[in-house]
Amino acid sequence: MTLSYKNSNQGTPQKDPNAWHRTLLEKADTSVREAIPTVTGTHRLDYHLMPQAYWMNDPNGLVYYRGYYHVFYQHHPYSPDWGPMHWGHARTKDFVDWEHLPIALAPSEDYDADGCFSGSAVVEGDRLHLFYTGHRIIEGQVIQVQCKATSSDGIYFEKDPRNPLISSFPPDGSPDFRDPKVLRHEESWYMVLGSGKEGRGNVLLYKSPDLTQWNYVGVLAESDGTQGTIWECPDLFPLGDQHILLVSPMGVEPRRVMYFVGSMDYETGKFSPKSVGTLDYGPDFYAVQTFFGTKRRLMLAWMDAWECNIPSKADHWAGALTLPRELSLDSNGQLKMQPLPELARLRQKPVALGELQDTGLEVNLVVDLTSTTASSLALTFSYTESGEQVQIEYHKATGELYLDTTRVHVGQPGRYRAPLDPQSERLDLRIFLDRSSIELFANHGVATITARIYPKSPQVVPQLLTSDGNVKVIHNECWRLEKQR
Repeated sequence: MTLSYKNSNQGTPQKDPNAWHRTLLEKADTSVREAIPTVTGTHRLDYHLMPQAYWMNDPNGLVYYRGYYHVFYQHHPYSPDWGPMHWGHARTKDFVDWEHLPIALAPSEDYDADGCFSGSAVVEGDRLHLFYTGHRIIEGQVIQVQCKATSSDGIYFEKDPRNPLISSFPPDGSPDFRDPKVLRHEESWYMVLGSGKEGRGNVLLYKSPDLTQWNYVGVLAESDGTQGTIWECPDLFPLGDQHILLVSPMGVEPRRVMYFVGSMDYETGKFSPKSVGTLDYGPDFYAVQTFFGTKRRLMLAWMDAWECNIPSKADHWAGALTLPRELSLDSNGQLKMQPLPELARLRQKPVALGELQDTGLEVNLVVDLTSTTASSLALTFSYTESGEQVQIEYHKATGELYLDTTRVHVGQPGRYRAPLDPQSERLDLRIFLDRSSIELFANHGVATITARIYPKSPQVVPQLLTSDGNVKVIHNECWRLEKQR
């Protein structure tokens, strides 16, 4: 059965079809403003983008427009729990200082009455266009349709009176039909959408000459049967002489963002993968999206997970985004991601391993493995007041890298593994520790691990340890990180 929704307002003259939308946006903004003074707790992050109050999940609409990097995100402005989705909005010039802007989208129409779900943004002419999934549940049936809103200033948006632009899923998809990511190739616009069919996740492709009339092309790519039942938050883009496809699969454990490196044939609408990998090996990295309109391929992801306990809800907020990262391909065609160089502005003063610090911290450690006799090494972060500890371990014989959060009492404790080449002559680690997060980049971004942690106290002692033999350290640098206020 194909479920669809036809906009009952299409063809009906209205004085101001966005008046009710503006009313709901003002109500949502007021709710957040009133909640801000109640947001408390030691888990508020120092240098990550997070909501001023209440709930945040997927990054949406990442776009460079009029001198700013704009970041929209899934937002519930009435509680710290997931609820009918709105689009929160922030912007920055440097990824260090963020400006929170009015909420951009609210569920206001019949076609999006139960939520404005994830999507993307593009610039055409002088206008900013947001594409999102309108979500509705009618008599227990999920109906997801694709919609557009536009703005002439990048702050206030009006929904297109022709919505929904795509009112039903094609035979190759299912009612799980969402997260439009729009891109341009030559003279045409393309939209990739996440869906699935008969237990296999897939990405569906549409084409448009004008961002309004969308024609179905076909299945861009699909699961091999082991890669998830639904593919959410797809992203397709060129990188070097290859194309990259990112998907967030449902129905796999552990839940991970997958990347495919391959070639794209825009004439046939087919993506041909050459290799597949895991973008991040941590538990709190999902719904990744890259920016439209930048020369560098920049990305953000939601830094939380559906399955985990989020103790900050008691402090009237939940959710954050990762540090901004740049994607690149190495000479072997392996996808890498590294933190942006702009983040060096966060460095306030150098500090030493073994000394008590307040998070956040950045630790850069380079080890000569050819001169290291220890079979393993560990970089520990010990929280002195509570006795909690986070540990990063490297095992020389196997090349296995671990992030161990089992000794942090609250959150989603676990032991997370990332594979590295055991033949490597050097181990290069870069770690960003914030009050309730840790992000680990290994060997210039060949592998990353991202996790939320919720220690009882922010005071921490970083220390390098070995159980046997010696470690030949080439470079050791530790910085106190903080926004200049």
